[in-house]
Amino acid sequence: MATAPCLRIGSVLVIAIFSAPLSTWAGADRGRLESDQNAQADLLSVLDDMSTLATKTRLNADYVPGILSVLNGDELIALGVRTVWQALELVPSVQIDRNNNGGLRVAIRGFQHSNGNVKLLLNSVAMNNAYAGYSNILYIPIEQVERIEVIRGPGSAVHGEFAFAGVINVITRQNENRVYVQAGSGETYGTGAVLSARSPDGDWRLNLNASGWDRQGTAITAGPDRLYLLGQGELSQAPGRINNAENYRLAVFALDYKTLSVLAQYSRSQGGTFFGTFNVLPEPNTGANASLTEQTLVQIRQGFDPTPTLGAEFKLTWSEFIGNWGLEALPAGTSFPLGSQNVYPDGVFLEDYVRIVRQEAELDFDWLGWSGHRWQLSLSAAEARIDDAWWAFNGDAETLEPLPTVHRYSGDQNFIDEGARRSIYSIAAQDQFQLLERLALTAGLRYDNYSDTGDNLSPRLAAVWTLSDEHLLKAQYAEAFFPPTLYQVYGNARTGVRGTFSLDPETVSTTELGYIFRRGSHVGRATLYHSRVRDLIVFENNSNGNLYANRGQVRLQGVEAEWEQRLNSAWKLTANLSYSDTLDEETGASLTGAADWLGNLDLFYRPRADILLSGHWRFVGDRHRAVDDPRRDRLPGYQNVSLTLNWFDVGTPGLTLRAGVDNLLGQQIKSPAAAYTYMDDYTQLEERTWWIQLSYQWR
Repeated sequence: MATAPCLRIGSVLVIAIFSAPLSTWAGADRGRLESDQNAQADLLSVLDDMSTLATKTRLNADYVPGILSVLNGDELIALGVRTVWQALELVPSVQIDRNNNGGLRVAIRGFQHSNGNVKLLLNSVAMNNAYAGYSNILYIPIEQVERIEVIRGPGSAVHGEFAFAGVINVITRQNENRVYVQAGSGETYGTGAVLSARSPDGDWRLNLNASGWDRQGTAITAGPDRLYLLGQGELSQAPGRINNAENYRLAVFALDYKTLSVLAQYSRSQGGTFFGTFNVLPEPNTGANASLTEQTLVQIRQGFDPTPTLGAEFKLTWSEFIGNWGLEALPAGTSFPLGSQNVYPDGVFLEDYVRIVRQEAELDFDWLGWSGHRWQLSLSAAEARIDDAWWAFNGDAETLEPLPTVHRYSGDQNFIDEGARRSIYSIAAQDQFQLLERLALTAGLRYDNYSDTGDNLSPRLAAVWTLSDEHLLKAQYAEAFFPPTLYQVYGNARTGVRGTFSLDPETVSTTELGYIFRRGSHVGRATLYHSRVRDLIVFENNSNGNLYANRGQVRLQGVEAEWEQRLNSAWKLTANLSYSDTLDEETGASLTGAADWLGNLDLFYRPRADILLSGHWRFVGDRHRAVDDPRRDRLPGYQNVSLTLNWFDVGTPGLTLRAGVDNLLGQQIKSPAAAYTYMDDYTQLEERTWWIQLSYQWR
């Protein structure tokens, strides 16, 4: 896809903003910009981050139940981080990989079983789609992000479905005005703006975020693909260059008027063919032409206070997910299914389309009427339904014999039940109470009922014990669940057995113990955890064909250590190291793709007021293979070193120039490929890359 439209959008934004009278934004919140030098100095400070993610009440991140990390957007920009998914790798025990289609896979504490096992929120609103559980918000550029909040461990007691291995909340920038343009390796171009305004009396506030980026892709060559293992290497396009082109668009509109809020969010991502949907390298092609996902959400919130000790909020949410995947899946002369007698002289073309609509109503209560206690109650009802779905194929849907033209299939020949729908009714209660002067407890219980997969209980009990001003202990036991997605229940890969079998949610129970040490300009954290996962949802071959089914258990345990310190007026250091021990109890081996060791080291250096230099070192240990993988050795780990220059107030206040280099060591960075697919795995990067950005911020 050409990058010119993206640049034209950026030019229009810049011209429109600079040509507007500054008085238009005279009422904008100036809190963040009161002193540019103080804002830059904050990057070297050890911050006390506040969050509502863990309990829906505003608390310091170190004092919330469970393990919570908060990533500051300004600090992420100064480090050269450019997207949300890159930022997440700074969190202990978080590992990001890509699959054969280029999709992002988030693993927390070594567990990456399905794309929906992490709850993804944008501005505290859930974005996981009911079709397959994932969301495209991980591609959001960091210039649009105020902070990222990450819970490691179960979060279902508060956040319900999908809050299984963790919860990620991306908060976009508010109450400021800025524009930026950027360029980088792989013909990457991006632009965006953050605009805000508010009334002099503070009754209303308006925020707008808009951004987009395009990347044609870096030069990456795929090794021998699956066809070689089937003895059909002469038909393969591999070794050959992959099409890793991508683009992304984001728009967020937020209007607050007294106790009424309106939020509208739109995101769209597109991607190239990458390593092929069947792990067969597609014929040479360019552009983000193989996959498209769109998410649209509108939420209205109304707060009210029935009594001085009782607060309430009512929410109405409507969202839509559109997925469209289409590509030349297999080259000319191959068979489908692979290894069969159905030879396709022109190759195999496949396309899927699905549109999911979700509606939800929620009523929350917050009561302070009992001394020492803070009670919360949440009631919600939601419905998700498939509004449209079809698939196209240049073959016969029943016999799989090749056809001269592409046919679209629906009805009984569809890949999913077109009329599938799911109703969800939930109730959650939580009590935060001060048992002793220095001991706070949190107890919570959530009940969810699904019309198609039954019900589930998610309990939580946590304690925060303040030993002294410098020492803090935390303990928590929590359970969570991952409900089968609509595709897992009503799809099952065109087998004709859709929706006629029992599939239970995956469940996890986790025990955590944390210690936090704070003294002056440094803070250390250590966490021990132990988890058991039950009723894994896996894709397997049984008497009914290839179906999703519940099977097996997993044990996860490990330790996470963090250190943050301002060394002096010019230097700051942050570091973390995590070790995870994973076990698939059915195979007796570690989880496939998991790394035992993960680490990060960040250094900030400000030699003068207008210059900030940063360096980041990312360490990923060797990744485990499946027990039946003929590649006996683990996938080697890697070290990714990046450097960034930040030059503030370049010629005029508010104008910032940033430039950086990634993969300074030129290492080969790979994601693990399944056994009997790409024996050389999925290469993501094998050369140094660069980027440059110019941004302007005004009051």
